Amino acid sequence: MLTTTEELRAAACTAFWQAVSANLRRLNDLTGRDLVDALNELLAPFFPDLAAEVMGDPPRFTLVLTAHGSKDHFEDLMALVGSAPALPQVEVEAFRRRVDEGFSMRMNDFELASSDVLVKHEPYRGLVALEIGFAKPIPMDMQDHARHMSFIMLDHILGEYDFAVKIGPVDFVDAGDQASFDGVPLDEFAPVFDACWRGELGHTGVFPGGEHAWSSISATREAEDGSEIKAVVTRNDAANALVARADLSHRFCAAVPVDSSEQLEQAQSHEERLTMLLQKHEEGCCTHVVLEQGIRTVSYQVADPFAALAHARSLEAGTGLSVTLDVMFDPAWDAYREWLDEPQ
Repeated sequence: MLTTTEELRAAACTAFWQAVSANLRRLNDLTGRDLVDALNELLAPFFPDLAAEVMGDPPRFTLVLTAHGSKDHFEDLMALVGSAPALPQVEVEAFRRRVDEGFSMRMNDFELASSDVLVKHEPYRGLVALEIGFAKPIPMDMQDHARHMSFIMLDHILGEYDFAVKIGPVDFVDAGDQASFDGVPLDEFAPVFDACWRGELGHTGVFPGGEHAWSSISATREAEDGSEIKAVVTRNDAANALVARADLSHRFCAAVPVDSSEQLEQAQSHEERLTMLLQKHEEGCCTHVVLEQGIRTVSYQVADPFAALAHARSLEAGTGLSVTLDVMFDPAWDAYREWLDEPQ
């Protein structure tokens, strides 16, 4: 069953695509800025935080839908693109692509090239942390401005999705340390980033086969009353290969009370069967299991949360289990990365 938010999102998606289809003949008579403006006028009533951009000219063009790098609106964006109908000679894409080469930009009478932005990186909690400096002197009154421009450039060099989801903390070199900073020019950074993501972090994007390797972790957290709550976490190490894969952006959880060994066996049987169903066709991957205060919660990253819910409910029927199901949009796999080892 859809929640009110999901129903409203689905209705807005349908209404937007109906508007595009109804206006397609008029849109095909427009080019450049006029076409972009017309598409955004159609989009604004339904998704005011998203924007439309265009590559190419009618009748054959690519409609790129963007959230301007805001993860808060990625779920809307992905739902909108996922619901796109077949439009004659129009391709629909989510997120701005990477640019193919370096570029420069000018804002408020200040010009900065991607080659002027220098980048160092290191792994950090399953993401890539950055340190940024500049290859040319930046006036003190333009420091903040240059930093803002460098974020815009990062979005273009790495692509909207990768910059928003795969990048961790970003620090800037102090003005007095710029001369000794030896980072990679930003327009050469994309392959360096990709090598770190796949090689150093092991996020290959390839679905793990065979038996998965697991690790057990003991953890504690503070309750509202100040007491200490203990948890045992069993982490699927093989799932690390899939971190932040765009088609596995929803976290799906099934929580079961386990007050006896019999209940524990039933819970384990339920999650094993659910895991097999989801992983059979790479619909999802079990990431970790948390046992805390008598509740066993198994978490997955899934492609279709509604299909995962249906699978879980079908397996629950007739078992006598009391299963609480939950879905969250988690494109950066925050819940899983919480249990990754700190970089050495």
